[in-house]
Amino acid sequence: MITGYQHFVTLADSIQWDETAIDYTTDRAAWPQLTDDERTRVLGLLAGFCIAEFAVAGQLGSYQAAALDDSMEACFRAQARDEARHARFFDLVAADVAGIPGDTPAQRLDALRDRAAPELVDLFEVRLPETARQLAEEQRDLTSAVGLYHMVIEGVVLLAGQHAMLATLDGLSAGLPGVHKGMELVLRDERWHIGFGSRIVQSADICNEQAAAMLEQGETAAKVWGDLITADAIETAMRQHRRRLKAAGIKFW
Repeated sequence: MITGYQHFVTLADSIQWDETAIDYTTDRAAWPQLTDDERTRVLGLLAGFCIAEFAVAGQLGSYQAAALDDSMEACFRAQARDEARHARFFDLVAADVAGIPGDTPAQRLDALRDRAAPELVDLFEVRLPETARQLAEEQRDLTSAVGLYHMVIEGVVLLAGQHAMLATLDGLSAGLPGVHKGMELVLRDERWHIGFGSRIVQSADICNEQAAAMLEQGETAAKVWGDLITADAIETAMRQHRRRLKAAGIKFW
């Protein structure tokens, strides 16, 4: 069995960043110059990220409590720190660049929620909290919980959305360089999160039922962005998902 996760903590500590240190001056000036379609697309993706990051930042406590050793617990704690920063970053973009109304992050989130697909809202505000609740109450099936969180939510949903946002930003009629820089830093964080989750899955004794669930959840979750990501992007996300599962030792029948 592969053990030890401290190198992920060391990596996380070495790549910390501050969302408030990014310069959004150009972004604020460029936002009114975007076309209505461009703003609609950016806001749709931004809504999904705000919902996702606020949700995931609040669920990692259950994972920490279920950690199998101190190094795994430290990784979950480092990841929680990252997710809280991601939530702050997307809220800052919503408030300071896009001008979303609201005095608090929760109010701005409410103002954006209707822009996200119901399937995405259900995944982050119903299914993920229910998985975390079961993990906290029953202290079992950490592998399945990690499969949903790290392999499906981060490895498929968030990764696909992040690539879609970067592609969208690259094609805008007026650049948003601060948002682009922040998205690249979020993506860098997510890579170690997914690697950490893959290591947990690789170290576990995965049964056929768990393997099938991870694959099926990935296929369903890849579509929660609706028309904000293309069919080709969904297929790319699923190819990567299958590749990670196979690299983690899961064989498909």
